[in-house]
Amino acid sequence: MTKIKFRKSNIIISIILCLLGISFFVYLLMNEDFIIQWVSVLWISIILYILYIRYRQLTRANSGTSGLEMNDKGILNSTLSSPLFLSWKEIESFESGFYRSNHIFIKPKNLEKYKDKNKLLHFIKSIFSPKPDILMIDTDVLEPGKKELLVLLNNKLRENR
Repeated sequence: MTKIKFRKSNIIISIILCLLGISFFVYLLMNEDFIIQWVSVLWISIILYILYIRYRQLTRANSGTSGLEMNDKGILNSTLSSPLFLSWKEIESFESGFYRSNHIFIKPKNLEKYKDKNKLLHFIKSIFSPKPDILMIDTDVLEPGKKELLVLLNNKLRENR
């Protein structure tokens, strides 16, 4: 079994940046015109979502949970809000180089299986991302670099097909 640890320092830096961002937008919310206030509320909600994910990652890292675990059965991705296990048989490939430069996309054989069932939630998420968030590996919070991790994932996929 291969276990890849979380990089706590990057998670903590991200949390600090989120708190600074919230402080800035709360200041704008209190001191600016209505349109700026509305935009500030939108940004605060986005930052709170990111902060929630980072908090979950930090609690997992502090409890000793690995960010990514691979064995002969599949891969467990714990880098997002909810851990997801995918068997090697379900995975078609690993891809990177999209608009999310710090993520690796796990391309499943059946993408529809991982899309949100709630139509409104799916629509809102599709505005920000054409691919389901649950299939993304956040490489910013993992020990090895993105390139090394991509090579490792592809090697494991070839071995276990």
